[in-house]
Amino acid sequence: MNIKIYNNDLPSDLDLSGEKLVALDNEALGLVLGRDPLTLVQLGLANNNFYLVKLNRETYHAPNLIKFLSNPGAEFIMHYARQDLLWLKYHLNVEPKKIFCTKLASKMARTASQYHGYKDLVKEICGKDISKKEQQSDWGNPNLTEKQINYAAQDTQYLFQIREKLIETLKRENRLILYNRCIKMIPTLVEMEIKGFKISTFDH
Repeated sequence: MNIKIYNNDLPSDLDLSGEKLVALDNEALGLVLGRDPLTLVQLGLANNNFYLVKLNRETYHAPNLIKFLSNPGAEFIMHYARQDLLWLKYHLNVEPKKIFCTKLASKMARTASQYHGYKDLVKEICGKDISKKEQQSDWGNPNLTEKQINYAAQDTQYLFQIREKLIETLKRENRLILYNRCIKMIPTLVEMEIKGFKISTFDH
């Protein structure tokens, strides 16, 4: 893996505007919106290039990152997109236009299974056994450890292969059109949660 780490924002001379498919993940200090800050945004490309942006938590000023995430020509693959989009909307006020959620797709494609976590999908679809131990480490530390850096990149590394397999299964089972309808609802669920509505009924 080729991993590059940036402070505050993507560099202005990094041109990712031509990327059509991008894996996306976030790290925060917890899961409570408004209490736990977003600290890191991870971008992964199919060619195994990874870009980690350690955000400025005082300002969240990241115009280059925001511009890229707003690119209507790129589709962003996430696992549990509702959570990632919630952080991005709340902290960076950005809404990626085209999204793919591997968790939602898995629940709609793999209805015989109760296991839809990223680790589960990586093992079943990609044949890799990964560790999620670093998920609950200190992501506010300005000096990320090597284990954290590799973990952050790993969280986007397999999303391309997982997406491809899930789309194949959704097509086979005639569920892709329904999935596409459902994915359009996620930005609305994000907005509802930011406005204070309880949306456990809609949990995917």
